[in-house]
Amino acid sequence: MVLPGKRMHEVSKRVEQYPNLFSEIKIAGSRLRNRIALPATVTNLARQNRITEGYKNFLIERAKGGVGMLISEVIAVDPNAIAQPAIVTGFDDANDADFADLASRVNREGAALVGQLWHPGKQQLWGATSSPMGVSNQPDAYSWTVPRVMTNGEIEGVVSAYINVAAKLSSLGYNGVELHGAHGYLINQFLSPWSNLREDLWGGSVENRIRFAVQIAHGIKTEAGKDFIVGLKMPGTEEVEGGIDPDEAERLTKALTATGAFDYFAYGQGNFSLSLESHVPDINYKPGHFLEIHKKMKKAAAGVPVMALGRISTPEEAESALTAGQGDLIGMTRALIADPDWPKKAEAGVSRYIRPTTFDNVAWGLVHQGKPLSDHLNPLVGLAGESGWTPPQTKTPKTIAVVGAGPAGLQAAWIAAARGHDVTLFGRRLGGALDLEKQLPGRSDMGRIIAWQKLMAEDAGVKFRLGRLASEDEVRDSADTIILATGADQRWPESVAPTNEPVLSAREFDIAKWTGRKHRVILFDQDQTAAVYGLADLLASQFKEVVLMTPRPQFAEGVNYCSSIGVFRRLYSAGSMLLPAAIPVAFKNGNVSWSNPYIGSLQMIEDVDLLIYATPRSPRLSLSYAMQDLDLIRVGDCQSPRPLIGAIHSGHAAGLQV
Repeated sequence: MVLPGKRMHEVSKRVEQYPNLFSEIKIAGSRLRNRIALPATVTNLARQNRITEGYKNFLIERAKGGVGMLISEVIAVDPNAIAQPAIVTGFDDANDADFADLASRVNREGAALVGQLWHPGKQQLWGATSSPMGVSNQPDAYSWTVPRVMTNGEIEGVVSAYINVAAKLSSLGYNGVELHGAHGYLINQFLSPWSNLREDLWGGSVENRIRFAVQIAHGIKTEAGKDFIVGLKMPGTEEVEGGIDPDEAERLTKALTATGAFDYFAYGQGNFSLSLESHVPDINYKPGHFLEIHKKMKKAAAGVPVMALGRISTPEEAESALTAGQGDLIGMTRALIADPDWPKKAEAGVSRYIRPTTFDNVAWGLVHQGKPLSDHLNPLVGLAGESGWTPPQTKTPKTIAVVGAGPAGLQAAWIAAARGHDVTLFGRRLGGALDLEKQLPGRSDMGRIIAWQKLMAEDAGVKFRLGRLASEDEVRDSADTIILATGADQRWPESVAPTNEPVLSAREFDIAKWTGRKHRVILFDQDQTAAVYGLADLLASQFKEVVLMTPRPQFAEGVNYCSSIGVFRRLYSAGSMLLPAAIPVAFKNGNVSWSNPYIGSLQMIEDVDLLIYATPRSPRLSLSYAMQDLDLIRVGDCQSPRPLIGAIHSGHAAGLQV
């Protein structure tokens, strides 16, 4: 592995900081080189239910990066499990050649490959499948789809479908399968008393509710042999009344272990109710939030390995979980999306160079929208050569000025410098607007992006000129090429008449100037991203009432669905007033008039101390206009205001372009 940076050669020997994490473990017939596992995650890199090179690259590059066991994204076991075109099929032979190729290439890199077998049952995340079916006739809590109740014959048919796909994967070189029985999908629907209301041999007692999973597992062992891994992902808690809680999960685990059918257990949280928030615990959860549940399950599993997962990001956290008896394997999805070389960097003792994940769930949001998986700091997801990637060296070194030290400018600066250019970075504030965001409640982990970019820039030899923006003359005289990353400003809300009352943009608000419990603040939301709701949380600590307005009929459209549940929970818990379909019109004498944009009706809110707006942004272009005659590249918001991931990726592209 090639590790980026001029000083990384200083650490050349293996550093034994994490003896448990890098110890071997035997799962069925496979000996894993370490305890690091990639849990399954949908990438949307498949096309028309067929495996692509991008699909394969995602797994192969993480095998190259040192992961011990990789669990593929979901594989549909029958036609009714096809939820959308990026779900690959296992029940036909269309993907067989690619399954075999993928298994061979992953194994060649020293990793074990496990296929996650899946049927959604009644759960419909993307849209209704051709004929939704379920264990009982309860509606899906997310889509309100009402399934048909499965007959005994249909249940037995799906059992056979799981077994057949697993047997095929075994013949094609896979090391095992994981049965997806978490997050409210079909196996979970059988396991849970919340969703399983049957009164026949498939429902009621623990023994009956595990029957579906156990018959599948025994059938796979019969067809594929004892050395073929059969894992089960199931809930550690569903966080719904009457569902699987940690005590019920413990009972289920003991019963499942007693069958001898399973080689490891992994535990998720939540189902498709509002508890889906905990499915991918975000930036507002503490590190390793659910690990004590996994510790309880490890005891119940009585020697069957347990995978600890859920908001683990650093080697120290992973080692601690193993040492504390919270698991035998460490599952990390978001950390390994950000950096496929996480294992190799940790083992080499250079974990500070691991690209950080922020747990703001940007990747989950992209996938839910049907877009390909990506990450703030890793635009290479799905590409060959992602593992060990370093910026290619330039043949024509230049002197480059990067004006603007936000995340787009920082990314451009370190990439260009690592390529061999002489780079100077000018800016008022390192991190730009992201440095403000990291100071908001629940947003501190966003600072990891800035810290990592700064490390990479220092390592690449970038010269910093902070505390001010460069003048036109200074830039003209000092660089062959200029990268402008000067950002953007939130524009005055067009619906609001000019006023002398206190009105600030979200980025201008300074909590230090508003100490003491004030009466009422209005936050006008035309942004709908997580940072705005972090500001709302901050305002709730200083004002008796926070009123949120948006012209749209709902809030948080720019927040992934799982995290948006937490946004609403915090807003309502703080007593905030939410006014959808509302725009402020005038602010006079402490009173704000507002209108419904659909019908034009006017209403009044009295005793308002402050109006804050988070509106569409206008690029800062004064330097751009003044230097159009130069070799100039615009990146980030000054090129086109956009979400953070787009800004960083534009800086990355500019660093490669110069």
